[in-house]
Amino acid sequence: MEKIIFFSFFSFLFTLIGTKFLKKILENNKIFDVPNKRSSHKRLVPKGGGLIIVLCSLGIIYFLDPYDKIPAIISISGLALLSWYNDLKNINFIIRLLFQFIFVSTYFYLLYFFGFYESINLIHISIIIFLFIWFINIFNFMDGIDGISIAMIITIFSGIICAYIQNKSNYFPTFEILIISSCLAFLYWNWDPAKIFLGDVGSIFLGFICALSLYWLFLEDNTWHWVISLPMYYTLDTTLTLIKRLIERKKIWKAHREHYYQKAVQAGMNHSKVVTLIILLQISIILTCYFLKNPYFAIFLAFIQSTSLIIYFSSKYKKST
Repeated sequence: MEKIIFFSFFSFLFTLIGTKFLKKILENNKIFDVPNKRSSHKRLVPKGGGLIIVLCSLGIIYFLDPYDKIPAIISISGLALLSWYNDLKNINFIIRLLFQFIFVSTYFYLLYFFGFYESINLIHISIIIFLFIWFINIFNFMDGIDGISIAMIITIFSGIICAYIQNKSNYFPTFEILIISSCLAFLYWNWDPAKIFLGDVGSIFLGFICALSLYWLFLEDNTWHWVISLPMYYTLDTTLTLIKRLIERKKIWKAHREHYYQKAVQAGMNHSKVVTLIILLQISIILTCYFLKNPYFAIFLAFIQSTSLIIYFSSKYKKST
C-alpha cells in the first residue's frame, strides 16, 4: 500500500509539472486548437496535452509489469503516435480507422498467440476488436468541452475500483488508481477555462485504456452490469447523436456541435456546470451498481439516469432557441 501511495503521488506530480512544460513547448511550436464554428471555445488553446498522460501511463505499465505488458505498450504507443500525427496534420478518417484496427488488433492477437485465450476463437476476438474501435472513437467524439473526458475517466475508473472491491476480487486495481492520480493532475489544466486540450493523442489513448479496463473487469464474475452502466452516458449521447445525423444525411465522421452536452453549452450553461452534472450522474450510477443486487435493474436505472440528463440538456437547448 505504501508503494501505491508513493507512485500515485509521483504520477500526480509528473503529470502536473509535465503538463506545464508540455504546454510551453506546444505554444512555442504553435500547436493550437484553432476555434471554428463547430468549436465550443473561442480562443487559441494548445492541443496535444494528453501526450503527458500517455508517457505517465507507459511508465505505470512498465513499473507494474502486467501479463499484457508488451502488447499494451506496443498498441498504446502505436495509437498515441497515430493520434499525435493526426493532431498535427489531420489524417484522413479512413486511414485513421485502418491504423486503429492494426494497433488494437495487435494487442488482442498478441495475447492470443501468448496463450491467454485458450477457449476463445478468433471470431470472438474480432468482435472485441470492433467494439474497442467503436468505443475509442466514441470517446474521441465526446471530447468537446473542457474537462469532460478527464472527468469521465476518473469516474469510470473509480467505478471499476468499486466493482473490484464489491466483488472481493483477487485483482487489486493499482493501474486504475495510478491513472486516476495522473488524470486528477491533468484536470487542473483542463478544467474550464482549459489551459490545454487533450488532443486526439489524449482522447484516443484514454478511450483505449478505458475500454481495456472495462474489458478486464468484464472477465470477472458478476461484474458485467458495471461494464455496461459506467460508460452509459457517453454511449447514449453519442449513439443518439449519430442516429440523428444519419437520419439528416450528415457525415457522421465530421466534427460537429450536436452532442447533447454541447447543446447545453450552446444554451448558456458553462463547461464546468455541464461536466459537474455529468460527474454527479456518474456518482449516482456507481452507487446504483454498488448497492443494487439485481444487475438488470441496475442497468435499467443507469439508463434512466443517463437519459434523464440527456433530456435535461436537450430541454435547456430548446428553451434557448
